[in-house]
Amino acid sequence: MVGELRKLQSLLLWQNNIVGTIPFGLGSCTQLTVIDISENLLTGSIPTRFRALSGLQELQLSVNQLSGIIPTEIINCTALTHVEIDNNNISGEIPSLIGKLKSMTLFFAWQNKLTGNIPESLSECENLEALDLSYNHLFGPIPRQIFDLKNISKLLLISNDLLGFVPPEIGNCSNLYRFRVSDNRLAGTIPPEIGNLKSLNFLDMCNNRIVGGIPASISGCKNVEFLDLHSNALTGSLPDRLPKSLQLLDISDNMLTGPLAPSLGSLTELTKLNLRKNQLSGRIPAQILYCSKLQLLDLGSNGFSGEIPKELGQIQSLEISLNLKSCEMFKKSLRTYT
Repeated sequence: MVGELRKLQSLLLWQNNIVGTIPFGLGSCTQLTVIDISENLLTGSIPTRFRALSGLQELQLSVNQLSGIIPTEIINCTALTHVEIDNNNISGEIPSLIGKLKSMTLFFAWQNKLTGNIPESLSECENLEALDLSYNHLFGPIPRQIFDLKNISKLLLISNDLLGFVPPEIGNCSNLYRFRVSDNRLAGTIPPEIGNLKSLNFLDMCNNRIVGGIPASISGCKNVEFLDLHSNALTGSLPDRLPKSLQLLDISDNMLTGPLAPSLGSLTELTKLNLRKNQLSGRIPAQILYCSKLQLLDLGSNGFSGEIPKELGQIQSLEISLNLKSCEMFKKSLRTYT
């Protein structure tokens, strides 16, 4: 029935309780520019007949119960700008020719059952701004070519089986705002070129196998607010200079050594600081007083010595969590703090 609506341009049925499969006849509605049937109870697969929709610009199928594969025929929809198929049960590999979608600016396929490698051809989607392939079973390296995308602002690859390392080409992504690759098997070091990312706001590389030190160039990320590197194998000391824009800093469960620099007090926007389970030593600098917005401070399981700075008691917002457990100073009375 729906296939008889030959002049239909937009199909907007999102957020209902529609059941069944996507009508095969939609492929006959060749004037369609938008299909949004997200947030329903649809099952079955994405119809191969969508290949006839050469003018389709937005395909939104998120939050259903769709299965099957991403049909290769989708590459015929060359006008596509938005492809959202996240939160389904779609399996198989991402079509190797997906780079044919030159107009695509957004590709969301997170929370599915996708396998295989991330196609190198995605780098041919020159207008791509947001790519989210998180929570799948993708493996292999992150293609270097992905970092040639000049417009990419969000690159999210959380919780896959990705290997290899983050290449220095990441420094070319001048518009990158959010980069999340946590919960993979990435190794190698943090490339110094990451300091070129002036627009970066959110950097999440936690729970990988990253080694080496935190590059001093990280201070170049002038707008980063969220930096999460916990559960890696990082060594060396905490850089003397960190971005003053930081609100959350988590480098717990690594192998950092040395003392904390007094410059830590320059992080006046910091609300959460977690450095537990490292090999840090020395005294906690009194300059931490200037981190007046701190709500959570966890320095447990390190080798700090000396007295607990009385200045900590002046941070009025520090009421969620203060953990100095397993530090040498913990043996001293806490009365100077309270």
